[in-house]
Amino acid sequence: MSNRASVETAIGLFFEAINSNDASVLPLSENVEYRGILTPDPKRGEAEVREHIEQVAPFVLNLSRKQTVIENNSAAVLVDFEGVNGVRVEGAYFLQLENGEFSQITAVFDSRPLFAGSAG
Repeated sequence: MSNRASVETAIGLFFEAINSNDASVLPLSENVEYRGILTPDPKRGEAEVREHIEQVAPFVLNLSRKQTVIENNSAAVLVDFEGVNGVRVEGAYFLQLENGEFSQITAVFDSRPLFAGSAG
């Protein structure tokens, strides 16, 4: 499998994990690190990151890709999703892979709509 194909496969599994609320499908490295705007301290290590994604996934409905840029073992993925309060949220994931496994995941999005309390 080519490097690009390996990254595409991992990205597909990332979306599957969030949309199915099942982080067990994620290829995570032992020393993976997750950073996000709602995560004051980075989550580190396969078990901690997997647990974090399991906790967050139920609040992210219908995560979908808008644009993906892949370069070597890195990807930037523009996304949108529906929050549990019915609002649409746009953002991006910046992903780094090593040997087909995520070594770094960074989530960036505008969290204000999540806390607005109503769809607008």
